[in-house]
Amino acid sequence: MKLWKQAVLCLLGIAVTLSAGDPLLGDLGLDSAAAREEKAFSCSPAPPAKAPAQHSSAEGLPPLPLPVVPLRRTEKKNPPRPPVLIAKIATQRQSDWATNPSDAKNLLKWMAKTLNVHFSDINLPENQIPSDPKSVPVLYRTGHDAFSFTPEVRERLRSYLMNGGSLIMEACCGRAAFAESALREMRALFPERPPYRLANDHPVFHSYFDIKEINYRPTALQAGARNGDPAVIGIDIGCRTAVFMFRWDVSCGWDEQPDSEHHRCMGYEIETAKQLGANLMAYISSERSAALPLSQALQFIDAEKAKSGKFVVAQAKYHGLWKCRDAGLSMLLNSFHEQTKTPVCFEREEVALSSNRIFDLPLIYLTGHQDFTLTPAERANLAQYLRQGGIVFAESCCGRESFETGFRRELATILPGAQLERLPANHLIFMYPNAIKDVQPTSALAEKLSSKGRVAPELYGLNLDGHLAVIFSPRGLACGWELAQCPYCGGIHAKDALALGVNVLSYSLLH
Repeated sequence: MKLWKQAVLCLLGIAVTLSAGDPLLGDLGLDSAAAREEKAFSCSPAPPAKAPAQHSSAEGLPPLPLPVVPLRRTEKKNPPRPPVLIAKIATQRQSDWATNPSDAKNLLKWMAKTLNVHFSDINLPENQIPSDPKSVPVLYRTGHDAFSFTPEVRERLRSYLMNGGSLIMEACCGRAAFAESALREMRALFPERPPYRLANDHPVFHSYFDIKEINYRPTALQAGARNGDPAVIGIDIGCRTAVFMFRWDVSCGWDEQPDSEHHRCMGYEIETAKQLGANLMAYISSERSAALPLSQALQFIDAEKAKSGKFVVAQAKYHGLWKCRDAGLSMLLNSFHEQTKTPVCFEREEVALSSNRIFDLPLIYLTGHQDFTLTPAERANLAQYLRQGGIVFAESCCGRESFETGFRRELATILPGAQLERLPANHLIFMYPNAIKDVQPTSALAEKLSSKGRVAPELYGLNLDGHLAVIFSPRGLACGWELAQCPYCGGIHAKDALALGVNVLSYSLLH
């Protein structure tokens, strides 16, 4: 776009989005020659499946005149329709959202045949999106062209997602216009929750099939896709990814559409697309029960608002996705207060690593799911804080390796030569106020460790001038603090996670 045109649009109050400069889409071929040429090709959708003759258990039945004549045993009875899993968001213009009319249906048919799980799908007008996801766990929006939700639809959709629902958006045939508009809508839905690129260690890539190879069709590779790179953008609510946006096409794979002279799809290979679809359904189904943890019903209120004389622990905000669990730290502080009778400040405080406020705090808590890179200001402040006696308590939320990678790299950058070392079993941190010899891993962590029982606690420390400046857990603790039933958390069960957290706070306060 010419600079003069950008200036005119800005003067008129029209927002300008330059996708080429967007780190989430800028390297995904929006302006490639293959992406421009793709507009000349179109989907060849499979014919829609025949509508079921039976009603689902949730559908209303017309009143019958009495007496009703029962069916003879020899007469055919239709089985009940499987429960609805996916609702395809429909607009008034069918070409806008039904580029592959039977993609979701064909994915579910393949899952029924291959995995022996049975669900159904429906089309749902966007003005009928429910606020409660119980009847429709997954909403699906696909298309070729740019689109936008109305403010009313956004409000309903946000409520649906906050209540535990999931949204999948997919650029059919890899169309750039749809991908750009979908990313804009994600930011409009949750301006406080930045979207991010899912790393390969995200559980959605391992929830049913352990997808170690992500392969693309030739046209997608020409456009800029890279085998092995998922190119999926998400938004998290707590530890659950609630919104998924696929830059490259998955629906043609669900329809088992091969490339041809008239159809060159910028998408995943058919097998990869089907496995991704099955994993999405497995991940979303498993996370439904974890969407609203018990801790969200609990409130911790300071009897006195003054912070003087109270132990204050603040969560660090940094240049990255720093907010995972909202209530975990408060739950830990409550347990710490009950065990040690130490006055604490329950009011949640979030402090920027670049702020001078961190120097007023004896301990700051830092967590996340993803790899991250601190800004120069954050690095300088954190290094000074640690050298002056401050303590950082960090944990890889859900035991995600991506966060550990970023955390270790940043420590090595700001404190050259300093290294995290595993704390021995006889370290004081494992002795008071709880004697901790072993802990109970979550199912996901037990499977990863090939363990059938309790395991040794695992904490790492970094010493500076004789004091333990950094305490790090590579295993997830916050899900346990928050009493969340998180199916993919590579962490520690609630009782042991709280005991370990209380010991860390006690050690930090006493040393």
